[in-house]
Amino acid sequence: MACSTETRVRISLGSLALLKRLPITMFSKPTTLYLLQYSEEGCLASCMYCSQSRVAGDRLRSRGYLSRITWPVINISDIVKRRRAIRDAGFERLCIQSILKPGFLEELECIISHLLAIELPISLAITPVGEEALEKLRELGVEYLGVGLDAATPRIFNKVGKPYTWKRYMEFIESGVKIFGKGRVYVHIIAGLGETLKEAVDTMKMLYEKGAKVALFNYTHVPGLPRLPGIELKKYRLLQLARFMLEKGHNPYLYLRLDEGREGFKRKPPVQVEELGEAVLTSGCPGCNRPFYNESPRGPIYNYPSRAMLESMREKWMGEILSLLNE
Repeated sequence: MACSTETRVRISLGSLALLKRLPITMFSKPTTLYLLQYSEEGCLASCMYCSQSRVAGDRLRSRGYLSRITWPVINISDIVKRRRAIRDAGFERLCIQSILKPGFLEELECIISHLLAIELPISLAITPVGEEALEKLRELGVEYLGVGLDAATPRIFNKVGKPYTWKRYMEFIESGVKIFGKGRVYVHIIAGLGETLKEAVDTMKMLYEKGAKVALFNYTHVPGLPRLPGIELKKYRLLQLARFMLEKGHNPYLYLRLDEGREGFKRKPPVQVEELGEAVLTSGCPGCNRPFYNESPRGPIYNYPSRAMLESMREKWMGEILSLLNE
């Protein structure tokens, strides 16, 4: 697939607003500039919760969404020529998200080669490719690898229509860790697709043992697509706490009770309660905060996009965590 500076990509509305100084009120500004590979037909994968998937084509009027965010189309040249404005706006990273389409890998390599002119660290979220391709992407300048596993179990993986196989994703994650290094592969897990808390924590624990990390998302229903179970805030907080403990090298099963109807702490956490605020911040690559990607600013807030917001709503999240301590 031919690629040039006039190749089109999608850009998250918040990123575009900062890039072009659009008159849009933002409760929290993105610290990563988010880009999505473009195709008029969307992605060839069949993930039933995604507005870019081919199964969404007959259900949605527009493919201009991913989760609850609008993604307008822009030329790469329009991004690169604003490289100084990008740095002045406070962006810390570029994140490129791939889709499945003919020639997608070659186009990604070309897009990355153009975006290097912006001189910001680059993360790439991609479906499984071979080790040779991973080596080339790393040599091109990709610093962190994102893997959209999404499903917490093979059962959920098959049910929601993920491409490839669970085994292939596990092999890909291991290859990513080998090539990019421990802690430089972030596996995306969407909570609320139908998994139990224990299933989700088992998978997160397994991924950390492989040398990867977890970027946690809560499921967002897109109108027009099938509705999946979702996850209540209390249970999502437990998954955030489990991920936080894994980040800090603690076994979450020593501290958290995950039995249905009896969820909470079973012993005092390994850090001060005040430090647990870090757990409810958006998780992902350094500089990734995805403001309101999964929730409305009106709340409830599942993922806090900034420490300033965390501090301003301290009483709220502290109360949620203290209620788990008192269960």
